[in-house]
Order: sequence, then structure tokens, then C-alpha cells
Amino acid sequence: MNTVKHGRTALIGHDALQSLVDLAIGEYGVPGAAVGVLAPAQDGTLHADAAWAGVTNQTTGYPVIEDTLFQIGSISKIWTTVLAMQLIDEGVLRLDTQVKDVLPDFRIVGSPETTEHCTIRDLMCHVSGIEGDAFPGTLGRGDDCVAQYVEYIGRFPARTPLGGPLSYSNGAFVVLGRVIEVLRDMTWDEALRRYIAEPAGLGHVWTLPEDVLRFSACLGHQRAVAIDQTIFPAPVQPAELWHLPRCTGPCGQVSASIDDLLGFVSLFLNDGIAPNGARIVSAGNAALMTREQVDLREQGVQNNGWGLGWQLPNWGSEPAFGHGGATEGQRANVVVFPQRRTAIAVLTNADAGTQMAAHLTSVLAARAGVAPRPTVQLDETPISAEDMATVLGTYERLGEHMEFKAGGPTGVLAVIDPDEDDGPYGVQLTLPLYHTTQGFYAIQRPDERDPTEIAFVSSSRGTRYVASGHRVTPKVA
Repeated sequence: MNTVKHGRTALIGHDALQSLVDLAIGEYGVPGAAVGVLAPAQDGTLHADAAWAGVTNQTTGYPVIEDTLFQIGSISKIWTTVLAMQLIDEGVLRLDTQVKDVLPDFRIVGSPETTEHCTIRDLMCHVSGIEGDAFPGTLGRGDDCVAQYVEYIGRFPARTPLGGPLSYSNGAFVVLGRVIEVLRDMTWDEALRRYIAEPAGLGHVWTLPEDVLRFSACLGHQRAVAIDQTIFPAPVQPAELWHLPRCTGPCGQVSASIDDLLGFVSLFLNDGIAPNGARIVSAGNAALMTREQVDLREQGVQNNGWGLGWQLPNWGSEPAFGHGGATEGQRANVVVFPQRRTAIAVLTNADAGTQMAAHLTSVLAARAGVAPRPTVQLDETPISAEDMATVLGTYERLGEHMEFKAGGPTGVLAVIDPDEDDGPYGVQLTLPLYHTTQGFYAIQRPDERDPTEIAFVSSSRGTRYVASGHRVTPKVA
């Protein structure tokens, strides 16, 4: 018996949902998108509805259709977490199992603490300290590439001490993927098909390009003008790369249709049971994944914390969990409001899709009766000399370099070098650093409508970090 039906929800009619999507792709300059909603119908049963618009690729002009596959990016981490929780259900693994017990050769250079004591829970909660943003292009795409990545990521020093502060780590989830490979004696790609996609009846979920490209599939698009230009929506151009390296599969390689993404998310509204009635994960572990494991409130007002895999965004008094995803010019997001048995998913093929997803999620959440989530409010009061003493300096990690120096209208300027997410037209930005009315800091990027929240935090060992986008960057000078 199906646990999720297709059709009208009590949240929004299909025509109204389609109109929202049509308007949003024009407003945000996104070539193509699909938006889906899980919500109770009038009779209380859970229904799924979706709308789509635009093209999969500006070059070909092929339209987005119902089953078009989008890259869901880091939402893939939730699939990897489920694969690990299944092993916990079977008694093969525990949350406090140390990684080294499964991967004897696991090591992080210069960090015996992480090497010897990092646990499965630490990987899932982003407190392992493992470098988070190393994406090698030299490991090939053989079946041993995930194993090679574990050795590769071990050559990078730990970003933080084991246990935090929380810093989002793609690398940690590739290590988790390798744990799954060893315990299942198969590749991560095969495990995902055999233990989630196939038993759940999700036929439009794939990880390898030779499988994805048998279907309608999106190419990503990136901003085609410098990111210091305030053009909105900015023109976009097709990305030069379609996919991240296969070795990063467990942290971000799933491609899915909007319908099958909703089907997967429904596991967390139906006690671990898929739309076709198959049990994929125990009810207890499905619920445990959504419970707070790490408090993230010291890094700003936008997130409360982290569960097992799932992020816990701040929607005021409304419980919520969700996750975003970013690949080569594709952006995805899903937010779930469990008390209302409602989920909202947005898949897009342009980097402006992050802002589009935030807008559509807010609109649809309001229709569900959810109050607006806290927004970052700038305070133009000059930064005091006392505060400057804790802020000024140079902060650096792999792929990230920023400097906070005296100057500008508030007394402090943020000088930020471009990173890979800025695309081919990334340039250095020099922006005023503002206080926020909520007690943190923020900058206003010219290529985004909303401010970017920033916090300054310390580890238990006294190291100072700048925190933004749930990543921390240490102070080096």
C-alpha cells in the first residue's frame, strides 16, 4: 500500500504551484527548475505534488519535464547517512564506533586525536575536524576511488579539533561512504541502489553519468558576469563541468527527479517507510537523524544545530530539518516541517537557485502556516575598538582566504578572495562588515539579495575562527 499519494495537497493547488515556479525562474534568472511539496490532503493522507518549468540546458533548449534529473548535491549526505543507519539497525555498526575500527589505515596528518578517536557520529555531525572542501580531480573513476579519497583527505591537517566547533565537511562524508563500502563489500553507488533506490521503488535516482544520461538530465549554469556587479538577475552561461569527481559520491553525487526526491524525504514523515510501503530504515533511527546532536547557535541566527546528517534550520518555534546542495552550477534545497507533515523541495540548474529556493520555501511555508524564519538585519552602528580587537586579522583555510582590516563606513572592511562556488567570474570583494541586530556580524554581497551572516568563534583550545555558511576558517595572522 502506498504511503504517499500523488495529487492535490491542502497546502497549495497545482496551478498555483506552477505559477510560482514560472514566476520564480524569471525573477531569479534560473534556466530550469522543479519544485515539489509533500503535505496532507483534506482527508489527512500524505500527498505529493510538483511543478517544473524552463530548460535543462541553455545550449540545447530541451525542456525540463516531470522526470528530469537534477543534481541534488549535498542532500546526498542524507542518503549516505541512511545507508549507515541501516547498518546500525542491523547491529553491524554503532554511532560510537570509531572509524579506525572499520578502516584501520584511516589517519589525519598531525591529528592523532581524530585519527584514533573519530566516531561515526562525529562524521555525521560535522565535528570530526576532517578537511571539508578538497575535491581531487586525479583519482579517476574506478571502483576504488572512494578508498583512494580517504587516503587523500588524510594528507590535509584537521581544520578543527575533534568535537568542534562544527565545520561542514564533505570529506567526512566520503569517509562515511567508505565505511559503508567496507561493511557492505560493494561500492557506495551500488549500495545506494541496492539498499535505498531499488527497494523504495525510486527509478529516477542515479549516481553515475552513464546512468543519469539515459534520462532527461540538467546541466548546471553559472553567473556570466563578475560577482561584484549588482545585476539581478544576472545572466548565466552553461557550466564547463557537468559533474564532480566520482570519488566525492557519498557527499554529493546523487541525481534525482523531484518526485523521487520527495519519495525519499517522505521516509522521515512516515517512520522510515517508503512511498511503496517498503521499510528502508527503522522508525527510531529515522527520528534520531532529525534530533539535535550539535548546537550551532553560536554561529548565527539562521541555524539551530545539526542532527545526524540533517541540518536544523531556525524557523523560530517551528521544528524543522533540511539540507541544501550545490554542485557545478546546480542548486537544491529541501526543508521539512515534521509537526505539519509537510516538506518543500526545490531543484534548480543555476547558482542563483539558492536564493530562489529560499524565496519559494518561505512562500510555501507561509501557506502551511509557518511563521517567517529569522532574517539577518544589518546594524550600521560603527564597530567599537573593543570588538575590532576580536575581529581584525587574516583567516585562511583550503580554498578560502579573507582579511578583516580597519576602514569603511563601519570601521571594518572584509576583503574576501573568490572561491570555487563563485564560478568563473569570481573576483575579490571588499565589503563593509556590519553588526547585526541579533548580535552577530554580516556582509552584503552585491550578487545576493540577503546579507551573509558571519560570527567569530573560538575552539576549546583558544583558536579563533570566522564562521560563515556553517564552515569555520581559522585566524592565521
